[in-house]
Amino acid sequence: MPDLIPQPIVEWLQRQSLMLDTVTPLSGGCVADISKLSLTTSKGARLELVLKQMQGSSEQCEAEASGLESLRLSGSEALRIPEVMLQAGECLLLEYLFPAERSTDFDERLGRGLAFQHHCQNARFGFAHDTFCGGTRQLNHWQEEGFSFYARQRYQILGQQCLAQGLITTALFEQLLRLSESLWQWLPEQPAVLLHGDLWSGNVISGPAGEPALIDPSVYYGWAEAELAMTLMFGGFSQRFYQAYQFHSDIQSDWRSRSDLYNLYHYLNHLLLFGGAYHRDVERIVKYYSD
Repeated sequence: MPDLIPQPIVEWLQRQSLMLDTVTPLSGGCVADISKLSLTTSKGARLELVLKQMQGSSEQCEAEASGLESLRLSGSEALRIPEVMLQAGECLLLEYLFPAERSTDFDERLGRGLAFQHHCQNARFGFAHDTFCGGTRQLNHWQEEGFSFYARQRYQILGQQCLAQGLITTALFEQLLRLSESLWQWLPEQPAVLLHGDLWSGNVISGPAGEPALIDPSVYYGWAEAELAMTLMFGGFSQRFYQAYQFHSDIQSDWRSRSDLYNLYHYLNHLLLFGGAYHRDVERIVKYYSD
């Protein structure tokens, strides 16, 4: 086995009687080093797996593995999720989904599948443990009430971190605090449903049969409108996707009018991760709802 393969992975491959042929770097996010392992079984069959290595972040690997398993639902409407083969320390070994050409009904299946996922409800907001959105820890302490959950564990905590790094002013932070405590004035009551948590176009791929599949989750139980709002960032999804989701869910038809307020969390996170380019969006949204 090449030296670049971590020992826990080497030992697992040996237990499975898998021989490593090649290691191919894959493009990915800013968090992990990602490679495709091309393997041969003891019977001569070919197999490919994905190896993700997150240096210094075994907790993040554990969170992603748990999130993927939570999203692997049963039923014909369920979206394809890569199977977790092994999680060991800072390493994650996943099923490799060969990216075939998207099926003609890809967008409709994606919308229908996301609505199916959002039918999984919980009595409380949060998750069994913290997850990560990019490199940022995403607090998920269980709370009964959604407005308090989003105010304290989404907007306020990131606002505090941005303030501590000098990315926002004290005045803007105080406006953000007031806004977060008045979410009930702007957003409708919603149940807590199973969210991917980082649903933008880069985390949607096609599987071997051209079917929609989700990767790189930041799972928690939260508002469905918050998930849909994020799909509008960075170009958005097709109208066929939104129409299919609307048909198979009870989402309010005017949810887009609230998308900026939901996406304030992600703009704060991008400001924290990538710096000042996102300050304008944070300031714009906070001041719009504060004036």
